[in-house]
Amino acid sequence: MTPSAEENQVDHRSGPQRRSGFGLVPFALLLGLLIILVGGRVPAAGAADESGPSPFFGILAQQPMSEDDFDTMAWGRLGSYRATIKWESVDRNGDGDMDWGAVDSLVRETAERGIELLPVFYDTPSWLAGNRRRLPIFNGYARYHWKTLLREAVDRYGTDGTFWREHAELPERPIRYWQVWNEPNIKYWAKPVSVPKYARLLGISARVIRNADPNAKVVTAGLYSRPRNGAGIRARKFIERLYRQPGFRRSFDIAAIHPYAGTTRKSVRRTFPIREVMDRFGQTGKRLMVTELGWGSDASTSFGTGSLEAQAEQLTSAYRAYLRHRRELRLKAVYWFSWSDLPPETVTCSFCRETGLFDVDGRAKPAWQSLLDFTHDI
Repeated sequence: MTPSAEENQVDHRSGPQRRSGFGLVPFALLLGLLIILVGGRVPAAGAADESGPSPFFGILAQQPMSEDDFDTMAWGRLGSYRATIKWESVDRNGDGDMDWGAVDSLVRETAERGIELLPVFYDTPSWLAGNRRRLPIFNGYARYHWKTLLREAVDRYGTDGTFWREHAELPERPIRYWQVWNEPNIKYWAKPVSVPKYARLLGISARVIRNADPNAKVVTAGLYSRPRNGAGIRARKFIERLYRQPGFRRSFDIAAIHPYAGTTRKSVRRTFPIREVMDRFGQTGKRLMVTELGWGSDASTSFGTGSLEAQAEQLTSAYRAYLRHRRELRLKAVYWFSWSDLPPETVTCSFCRETGLFDVDGRAKPAWQSLLDFTHDI
């Protein structure tokens, strides 16, 4: 199999990449494991539940997804996949010769299984700036290359895109939603953290995306709800200030939030203010996405729950709450972070190693069954 798009980049919450455990064992063995781990509900290869995956339930991965991973995802009725794609993995030197091979593979895998793809291009390449966090609006050269990246991506994978014409054997599932950058309200993903700079990047991006595909929808970067120790601007303040920037209201279709918190109650309480700000500025019709949410099974980090069982209980609590408030929030999707755990030697964020639904060997954790209880019941 051609490597997935993530193999040429590092996800924003991960360290060195490692192939998913599902890609390391025979699929027949996995089916046997699934018989035990999910109560006898076993997917045929590539098969989803007969009613199809639900785009409300999304996932993102910290390491490359295998074909078997996507099979399992589709059978589990997780209908959305958020793909973080490093700009430099596609455009390595700015010479205009972009390499879409890895992204092609990812688009193929998701299209074959009826999974909605949400791509996020991020990280300014080294040939353009010395700092990857510098938003690509600082001069005309940077803006030109950013716009070229987006235009080529939408022309290839959007409505009537060249990829679909080249691959008539695939079910045509044009990418409809495009997310612009990641967490620009914290210094780890934008330097400097600047409301006007992100507003400008979003406006430039929206014009390119919509001109290339009038059917496309622009999703704001997911805002990290409460940065600590001066690391950034709280999500509520950031979006309030964005609304005061000229043209911001017209530059997006869906807003996004990353409401990480110690408990479900705190997470939901960090999400509602974003909805309230949108409503206050007259945008009650625009929808909201939670493009990252997760808790780990470890006992040593800020969002660790202490055990496999406690992680599963926390997942149940969170999805129950967000489904209950789905209508009030006008919530389109919730993306769990993440698909699988990372090995202990991986250098990564403080809570990222054990947030997966599967362990490092590809075995389902109790949290996977908890999620299936929702996806197979909706």
